Amino acid sequence: MRGSAALSSFARPRLPPQVPGVPLLGNLPSLVRHPLDFLEQARQRHGDIFRLRLGPREAIALCHPRHAQHVLVDHGRNYTKGGPFWDSVRTFMGNGLPVSEGDYWRRQRRMLQPAFHHQRIATLAARLVETVDETLSEHWEQAARTGEPFNAAQAFAHMTMHLLVRIMFGGGLSQAEAEEAEQAMAYIIHFMVKGMATHALPSWVPVPGRARYRAAIRTMDSILFRMLERGEHEDGLGDTLLSLMSQATDAETGERMTTQQIRDEAVALFVAGFETTSVALAWALHAMTQQPEFGQRLQDEVDGVLGPRVPEFGDLRQLSYTLCMLQETIRLYAPAYWLPRTPEEDDEIDGYRIPAGTLVGVMSHLIHRHPDVWEAPEHFDPERFRPERSEGRPRQAWLGFGGGQRQCIGKEFALMEGQLILARIAQRFRVSAVPGRVAQVQFTTTLRARNGVWVRLSRR
Repeated sequence: MRGSAALSSFARPRLPPQVPGVPLLGNLPSLVRHPLDFLEQARQRHGDIFRLRLGPREAIALCHPRHAQHVLVDHGRNYTKGGPFWDSVRTFMGNGLPVSEGDYWRRQRRMLQPAFHHQRIATLAARLVETVDETLSEHWEQAARTGEPFNAAQAFAHMTMHLLVRIMFGGGLSQAEAEEAEQAMAYIIHFMVKGMATHALPSWVPVPGRARYRAAIRTMDSILFRMLERGEHEDGLGDTLLSLMSQATDAETGERMTTQQIRDEAVALFVAGFETTSVALAWALHAMTQQPEFGQRLQDEVDGVLGPRVPEFGDLRQLSYTLCMLQETIRLYAPAYWLPRTPEEDDEIDGYRIPAGTLVGVMSHLIHRHPDVWEAPEHFDPERFRPERSEGRPRQAWLGFGGGQRQCIGKEFALMEGQLILARIAQRFRVSAVPGRVAQVQFTTTLRARNGVWVRLSRR
């Protein structure tokens, strides 16, 4: 009997290789100092699956498209959004779509899906371009006139927040409320990484910035609830996302969302739509300044398809290189550089044991640069997303909006937004580098550019 038990124990799959670290802190110091280089070196030394020690916790990194297929698609029900990481996100998102689970998630997805239907997105294109033009005229034109260095990262953050406020609330927000919402959301996203790291600490521990974070959440809640109340007592919320959510009905039960549920979905859309889009657009301009031939090809396509007229939704199919630029930027500078999950039951991947309850990270950043999948993976090459060069590529090799059934509901809107913004900028401006100011990656909630992306603009 003992021999049989010993044999069973011996045959049990082994854990993935452990990346050496330091006492108590494990791999945290390396992740803080040079996170992306450290992770790439770990993959090269230990293979496509390895363990990390994050202080008292352990995490398993998965770095190949087949791992993403396993976790996000084939065994997606076993890999949930549980544990301290997602609990920290819930302090702001509540039970919004990106963090909810099970039957509740399916119900919310059903109710929200019509807001992101292809035809609905098409109707938003004109409003989006109008808002982009307002922002370009307000800030970008002045930079083009003066020729002074211009922080595109900061400008895109303002632009995408302005767009979200307009699409979410329409004209229902006053200028003061809009600015208040932008400032609150910007700080919430800024604090989220620190919040993830300190979430397990007792509430009485003084964490710098935590009080301001909570105040920013209260500000966003106050604005959202005021808007909903206005919609009930005045002439409705107009043609806005908030209006669609307040009117959405579950086809199976006939129920509508509660005020709290609308609040959670609204703030989730803010996080998903603000940070990731602005970061991707900033890196796209960075790529254009470092390799001007890409910016020229973009301008050539835009000139050929649009000429001087304003882009419309129907133009997107012909703006294929513009889309490739956006996809390649997201590949090389994935805003969501990892997709964390927690297995509810023990699992096995590549012959390694994945214990239940262990934090598992599908490493988008490393998958997007994996040499098994991508030719010259460190090279920026939009043409790799042409259909003829994409044939045979694993479906989960590009995870710009996640994968499987939990893929971001706003994917089509985000790609439309990115295409139209890049096209409008290419119509109006030439973008060039600022000598001595090359953007560097900063490891935060997303892959932001440390100290911004600085460019020079000139009017076309």
